[in-house]
Amino acid sequence: MKTNKLNFLKTFLGMALAGLFLISYSCSPETDLDVLENLESVNASAKKSEEEARKKRPWKIRSSGSFEATGPSLFCDDPTKPLQILLEGDGNASHLGLYEVDITWCTDGNPGGPNNFIDGTLTAANGDLVNFISLQFNGESVDYQVTGGTGRFEGADGQFTLFTTEFILEVGENGLPFGIYANEGGGYIIY
Repeated sequence: MKTNKLNFLKTFLGMALAGLFLISYSCSPETDLDVLENLESVNASAKKSEEEARKKRPWKIRSSGSFEATGPSLFCDDPTKPLQILLEGDGNASHLGLYEVDITWCTDGNPGGPNNFIDGTLTAANGDLVNFISLQFNGESVDYQVTGGTGRFEGADGQFTLFTTEFILEVGENGLPFGIYANEGGGYIIY
């Protein structure tokens, strides 16, 4: 009889220990709120990564190309800046690489004066765009504001200054100016 009792106690003790083991490892203190909290922390990490990705970056830029005045246009509707000049060129910029530039310049004909406005687009080799406008003309330099873009530059912001390194102006038979330009400078871009 003692053997049966001993076997019974060993079996009971083994089952109790197995049950205790299963209970302790099958239950966790995690609740539905903890699961939501963990999801929020993952989202917070994703937001942090987005914020880190959208930071102020130094920006160096260089370009050259040609320009041609086309006369009055609907784009240049400000009577103080009636002359439209179209610029085309290419260049190289940090964070952008090789690019093409298209600019519409509205002016009164005095390139250093206050009556000038530039609206332009830089197109990267992969097709991403950076849009910009002029803020101020300072004689041999122009201050610009980045106004957005596409691709990785969607929602881009920033400022930069370009200094004229070459500007050759000629007058065509139609009396309108044309020529070539080159500039370089820098600032920052946020994307």
